[in-house]
Amino acid sequence: MSDQNQMQSKKFLRKFFIDRRNNYFDTYSKKNNAHTHIKLILENIKPCVVGSYLPFRNEFSTNLLNDGFAKLDFKLSLPCINKKDSSMIFRSYKSNKDLVSNSYGIMEPSQDSEEAVPSIIIVPLVAFSLTGYRLGYGGGYYDRYIEKNLENKDFVTIGLGFSFQEYDNLPHEKHDQKLNWILTEKYLYKFE
Repeated sequence: MSDQNQMQSKKFLRKFFIDRRNNYFDTYSKKNNAHTHIKLILENIKPCVVGSYLPFRNEFSTNLLNDGFAKLDFKLSLPCINKKDSSMIFRSYKSNKDLVSNSYGIMEPSQDSEEAVPSIIIVPLVAFSLTGYRLGYGGGYYDRYIEKNLENKDFVTIGLGFSFQEYDNLPHEKHDQKLNWILTEKYLYKFE
């Protein structure tokens, strides 16, 4: 498939799965047991910094996961994007009062919050395949961040989405980064 066709295919799938998520969100979010399933991943990991996110526009909610991380003494951080150079960093997250809205309208820690280097990141997704790839929003922020951290053998990536976001023939390109895990409201998948 040519690069142009690949981009068109991703654009179509992105719209389809965002619309699907908007339609099914209320029903599936009530069945969310991800906070239980993630315990299998955390069994052999000592408390560390976790890069999570705050849900935006019917994304899979991280509220129960974030509460669980805090109870297990993991330190939470959230992504902060720099639209000018298309980069992303994580900053410590302690309370909602320290949050500001970024250029996309997504809440993130203010510049006053300390930069953090997570060992685990929770990655939002629009769709995923059972080969470990995800379809995001098209900005490439997470792919670039993951690629920068591939040298770190202890770095763990967990895609978070609903089971209805699975798509077998998900197109991926060279720059798309494979995830270690996909966590849904009812399943947990591991990828080598």
